[in-house]
Amino acid sequence: MPEGHTLHRLARQIDDLFVGRMWKVTSPQGRFAAGAALLDGRAPEQAEAWGKHLFVRVGHHVWQVHLGLYGAFSFRGDESFDGAATLGAPRAAAQAWDIRRDDDGWIVPTAPEGAVRARIRSPHGWADLRGPSRCAVLTAEEHREVIARLGPDPLRQPEGATLDDMIESFAGRLARRRTPLAAALMDQSVIAGVGNIYRAESLFLERLDPDMPARQLPAEQAAALWRRLTDQLRDGVREGVIRTVRTPDPPPSEATHDYRVSSHPEAERRHWVYRHHGTPCLRCGEAIAARELQGRTLYWCPGCQR
Repeated sequence: MPEGHTLHRLARQIDDLFVGRMWKVTSPQGRFAAGAALLDGRAPEQAEAWGKHLFVRVGHHVWQVHLGLYGAFSFRGDESFDGAATLGAPRAAAQAWDIRRDDDGWIVPTAPEGAVRARIRSPHGWADLRGPSRCAVLTAEEHREVIARLGPDPLRQPEGATLDDMIESFAGRLARRRTPLAAALMDQSVIAGVGNIYRAESLFLERLDPDMPARQLPAEQAAALWRRLTDQLRDGVREGVIRTVRTPDPPPSEATHDYRVSSHPEAERRHWVYRHHGTPCLRCGEAIAARELQGRTLYWCPGCQR
């Protein structure tokens, strides 16, 4: 499932490509036809992300998209239609095509491929949404209700809120959870935008036991965890990938192999524990463990995270 940094990148790209210009919105699949009709022929005013949700303001309405496990936007257009070709779940790269325009000068898109829930068009290109778990048009009140159910997002600071306010909100939400810390971090009402990779990597780097009851985490450690997650998510927005093995992270001990050498298929290791179960921890040498927790695989080092 795409984590929070991807949604912020997506919001930025939609803002760059579509906001302030009239767009055309359709639902080739048909499942979003009524919602598309409310958005069609208008100029979107703002695209923003909160955690794993995308919100696009269009007049009195807000288009809400949650990509879930399989959702993704793909983008195509002319030379002025710049940005990532796809954002969300992994998709095949777009193939080259001959650019054609209609009588109004708008690019003529290719025929939809697969189940396209929504297609948005501008004169210079288009974007197709496939496979989201949520795609709906909300009223302003419904939008506020969704936001009220979400925890603080490390990538956005509400107007009037300070960093200390956000850390206090995060720590307070943890203090009300009896669930394991690893489960609480995946609870979007505790902190918005954290997924399986950021959970595993942040807990490892902060040397936190994933089974510790969330309510027992001391305030100073909650603040350090918030800062760690904030830095990781910001790196993800900037780089477009989740890379947590980086200087000045703690170097491996002399007893272990160099962190840039790994059996992982990537040329350079990106993660400390995520999907490295059964291999030696690069910090202490103990085998990285994995188990299922609330339907997702949790990765951790039993040696470092006691």
